[in-house]
Order: sequence, then C-alpha cells, then structure tokens
Amino acid sequence: MKQFPILSLPTEVQGLVVKRVAHNSFEDLFRLRATCKAMRSLADDEDVYASFDLFKYPWRLGGFRLRYLLRRCYAQGNPSTLYIKGVEYFYRRNMYVEGLDLTKRAADAGFERASYTYAMTSKLWDDDGDHFRGFSRDYVAKIGLLVGIFLRDFMASTGYPNFATWR
Repeated sequence: MKQFPILSLPTEVQGLVVKRVAHNSFEDLFRLRATCKAMRSLADDEDVYASFDLFKYPWRLGGFRLRYLLRRCYAQGNPSTLYIKGVEYFYRRNMYVEGLDLTKRAADAGFERASYTYAMTSKLWDDDGDHFRGFSRDYVAKIGLLVGIFLRDFMASTGYPNFATWR
C-alpha cells in the first residue's frame, strides 16, 4: 500500500487527525507525537487535551507527568475528567451541588457515561437538593462510602491515580 504523508494535509485536517488519535489511543498519540516536531506541536494543542478519553489511558504504566496531564485535561474541560471529578465530589466528598454540576457539564459535552450517571442521579435527587427521594441521608452517605471503598480497591489493583492530588 502506498504511504500518504500526513504533513501534506492542511493544518486543520492534521489537527482533526491528531484529536481523533488522542481520543482513541494514548499509545498511538505518543507514537505520533514522537515522529516529528510538527506532530509534537499539534499533539500539545489544547483541543487535543479536551478530546482525551481518560478511561482509555494505560494507568498500569504509571504516569510521566500524570498530575500535569490531569490538570491540563481538567482546565480544557475534558468530559471524562469532568465526569471523574463530578462522581468523586458527589459520592466521596459529599459536595452534591458541585459534583452534579461537573457531571452535567460532562454529559452536555456528550460523554455517554456522564449522561447515564447524571440522568439516574438527578432522577433520584430531590429538587431542593436536600436528599435522595426515598433514601435517607445516612443511606446516601453509605453509598458514598461503598463507592469510596470500591475506588480505593480499584486504584490499588490497577495503579489508577489518586485524583485528590491533582487539584
């Protein structure tokens, strides 16, 4: 098959290709980034950080400048980062309004997991924001505790990062 040099494409199209690669695979993005200076500068674009899917990041490898990556994704309004922070705020820190707001922002950006979580959480959450319909505050706190235990075990078994350290 004949090769087609990506640098012969218009800059806007190159940017779209790099964003798509970033959304699908971190490994491929870093391989693409290592090819030349032009690809490196395209890979460092703000839109690329906004298109990452952090659920596809290879956490088992540990992170080179992981906190920097997470902060930059959050600053660019990355939907998966907003979702992770929203769930953490809502279920682990009992910051219900902030957590629901972050989850809604991720859902509005088209992140499917956030859409489901936001829909189910808002369906249960009362309009006054005081408690879940049909659930006591103690039960909601217990759900948060169980989510926290699951996340702790998940992080320990996969090397998933501690999101509390990258604010």
